[in-house]
Amino acid sequence: MKKLIFPAILLVATVFGPVRAGAEEKDTPLAKEMEKLNDVYKSFKKETDSAKGAASAREAQGFVLKGITMTPEMLEKMPAGEEKEKALAKYKAQMGKLYVSLCEVESAYLAKDMPAVAKLVDTLKGQKKEGHEAFMEEEK
Repeated sequence: MKKLIFPAILLVATVFGPVRAGAEEKDTPLAKEMEKLNDVYKSFKKETDSAKGAASAREAQGFVLKGITMTPEMLEKMPAGEEKEKALAKYKAQMGKLYVSLCEVESAYLAKDMPAVAKLVDTLKGQKKEGHEAFMEEEK
């Protein structure tokens, strides 16, 4: 029986440990805005009503505008100096590109061009991955 307890505890820690670590990260104001943005992003894949889709795109744009004024936790930890300034500029540029992409999604919804919406949403996925790789620390 004791031989089964340790593997069971290890399994529980492995499964729920990352969830706990992720929950701690989501406490930052930026993480909260990005979580809201992610929820809207997911809705784009299902939305077929162009008016609702355009409204969702505008909502997502608002989250990006709030997020662009914030500093990612990873960059906050950097020592002040030229490297940090360059990283912040790169972050703002990527967020600006994301904002423009969301404006394009809104325009595609308003044009009732669902194939264009689908294509643009696919590009958002790539932007999300690129941003996370550049500005989020890997979980340990």
